[in-house]
Amino acid sequence: MIIIKAGGSAITKKSEDFTPNMEVISNLAQEIKDAGRVSILVHGAGSYGHPIAKKYSLGKGYLDNYQLKGFSETRASVSELDSIVLKSLMQNGLTPVKIGTFSNFITSNGRIVEFHKEPLLRAIELGLLPVFTGDLVFDRARVFSILSGDQIVSYLSKLLKPSRVIFGTDVDGIYTGDPKKENVKLIDRITEDNINEIFKFAKDTGDASGGMEGKLSEIIPIFDMGIEIDVINLTKKGILSETIKGNVKGTIIKKKNI
Repeated sequence: MIIIKAGGSAITKKSEDFTPNMEVISNLAQEIKDAGRVSILVHGAGSYGHPIAKKYSLGKGYLDNYQLKGFSETRASVSELDSIVLKSLMQNGLTPVKIGTFSNFITSNGRIVEFHKEPLLRAIELGLLPVFTGDLVFDRARVFSILSGDQIVSYLSKLLKPSRVIFGTDVDGIYTGDPKKENVKLIDRITEDNINEIFKFAKDTGDASGGMEGKLSEIIPIFDMGIEIDVINLTKKGILSETIKGNVKGTIIKKKNI
């Protein structure tokens, strides 16, 4: 089993609100189809979710009724992106099925405490491609919270024990700093010997779902389970296909003895 996380920064144009990157989405669908080995797809919200969430401070949980308009707008916008992804997958001959994040997850202080897993397990049993997205969910402590796609991937990895998890981003992997701002080095492989190096890139990106720091905090539990994590550039055609085949063009995060 392989779980793929398609980052919002890759499948949307984050500089343009509510704008999909159709080339990346189409390539993603085609490469998943060609590989034939992907069991679950999780994607981020990117420019469909983060601008509204930031405007209404939704990441802080419920503060006032003024946020409810933003709550509704965010959920509708994220659903729009999800539909675009699902349509592209179907156009490439796949049989995806949306597993609603809002309907199936409950959090407390932003962390998953309840998941209705039967729809997922039945979808896998039928040979469908379950698709999740980062979204707003109800929260027992904060009334609502943003549940990131990265946390969903981490949770599903614990539940299903996949052989590999692939994080598709808009950069080539994990670096010693911010590759968009600094002259930095790509880290080809991370093991227990240098796992702390990944936190050198854990800087606040302004991402409503937690940014790079949040992403890396979700990778660590997957690593601790002995599961291989590959961090690749999803915006470059063919990289995902090669990675699924085992020819990783990015950062491999894996324990040495696995």
